[in-house]
Amino acid sequence: MAIFIASTKSISRGNGQSAVASASYRAGVELEDKRYGKTHDYSKKHGVMSADIILPTALAATGAEISRSELWNKAEDAEKRVDARVAREWLVNLPHELSEQDRKELAHTFAQTLADRYGTIADCAIHKPTQKEIDRGADPRNFHAHILFTTRCAELGQDNKVILTDKASIELSDNKRRSLGMARVSHEIKEVRQIWEHIANERLAEHNHELIDSRSYAEQGIDIEPQLKMGSVATKLEREKYEQELRKAEKAKAEGKHYEIDKTPATQLGTINEIINERNTLVWGAQLAKNQKVNDFADQTIADLRESKLFIVPAAPKPEYKPSNVSKDKLEQAESVVEQVKQARMQRQIAKQAADTLEKQRIAQQQRDMAAQKERERVLAQEEARQRQLEQQRAQIAAQEADFKAQHDHILQQELSLPHRLLKNIDKKSDFGQRLETLLHLDQQMSAWQHYHSEPSTTDHQKLLADREQHKIGSLITHQSKQLLEDIKAISDLSTRQTHTKTLERVFDDIKNRQQSILSPEHQHQMRTVSAEITSYNRDINRSRGMSLGF
Repeated sequence: MAIFIASTKSISRGNGQSAVASASYRAGVELEDKRYGKTHDYSKKHGVMSADIILPTALAATGAEISRSELWNKAEDAEKRVDARVAREWLVNLPHELSEQDRKELAHTFAQTLADRYGTIADCAIHKPTQKEIDRGADPRNFHAHILFTTRCAELGQDNKVILTDKASIELSDNKRRSLGMARVSHEIKEVRQIWEHIANERLAEHNHELIDSRSYAEQGIDIEPQLKMGSVATKLEREKYEQELRKAEKAKAEGKHYEIDKTPATQLGTINEIINERNTLVWGAQLAKNQKVNDFADQTIADLRESKLFIVPAAPKPEYKPSNVSKDKLEQAESVVEQVKQARMQRQIAKQAADTLEKQRIAQQQRDMAAQKERERVLAQEEARQRQLEQQRAQIAAQEADFKAQHDHILQQELSLPHRLLKNIDKKSDFGQRLETLLHLDQQMSAWQHYHSEPSTTDHQKLLADREQHKIGSLITHQSKQLLEDIKAISDLSTRQTHTKTLERVFDDIKNRQQSILSPEHQHQMRTVSAEITSYNRDINRSRGMSLGF
């Protein structure tokens, strides 16, 4: 009887797969993969009966055509993500009861139905088991179709060439499908499996063959236990043993001897699967026996009705059936082994879940450690950048201070550029003359610093240093003026005191008027105080002199 197989999987870059490579292998042809710069050549692959490109009906009606190479290179080029799904494959078992042409038409009908349903392009390759595979134990009736679909809808572009546009609805995430009012992808896949069941059963019914059922054995109420997954290692060991046995049989045949091939499994997994298969055969036989009892009862009922002549029931050919000779002990023994397999499978599942949980925790901890390391590196980089900035600032400040010191030395070393007119009548070698010249020199320095302050090349830091120098000079000017006034007061000669006081008053007033806007409010107040003291003392001298002249 026909077997129901209709499974799907994605061709994904995340799994290291390529749409071009997949199409090349399934069609058994040579294709150039432009994205990866490779050429995939499977033209020597055996077992490929046919391979055809199937366009959506609406697109095919426009007369559009596209080659296999162009199609799958476009499918690769349309995706930008490194883990993108670049194709979807449907694998269906083609009933061996049908002819080769019927199988091809059946596969093409299914591919065309899905191409129209989703607006995608199909690449349908029909395979049969090769003689080498049959020699290794493959079922010679294993005809099947690999149907690759693009994940994006196909349309005709402005240049009358086929282009791939948006993702097909079956490729959308469950969240996106939910927002569009669509069911989950799992429901969509179940519907496609039912579509295959319907299409295949229509063709099987035309030839009076038994129909297939997309439901699982559990949904059909049949207690069939799935076999364990062999894996690549166990499969290789089983295959190698079988090939060794074949070589022994061929060698014995060449020597005119007979060698009985040892068909016992080479691995423990193979042994368990053989027991499961035997158990399933027994269960299936028991199920058939149960069905036969129901059928026998129905046949007897129909016969009774026919004899009673109450109903006219046409006679139907009764199928040949060999009653099952299932041994109860053997079935119980098989059930015991299967129960052990179920327990072992459950334990492996629990261990796998625990391992998955530990792996997730390890990955989460690794991600936290990486995030913490990145944060430390970020903070360290910020600190290094801050230190570099500070070093640059210190270097800039040091250079600015060096320039300022050179300016400071230059101003201090400058001689009095324009002596005050009143110094002509003052003995420059006297204490008063030297102090007065110092006062005028301070005034000149104050003006020099003010000029330096206003230059465009002077930095803010240098302006701050210049302000400090001007503050010092302001204090020195008031201090020097007070000291000059005290020295004048100590002179015994009234005429000399009067001359020096008048000179000091005029010099100080000139300095005060010139530097008033430069000095701080504190120094401005001090200079006004000193100026008042000098003026007051000058008046006192004049009064004293007038009184002396009156006597």
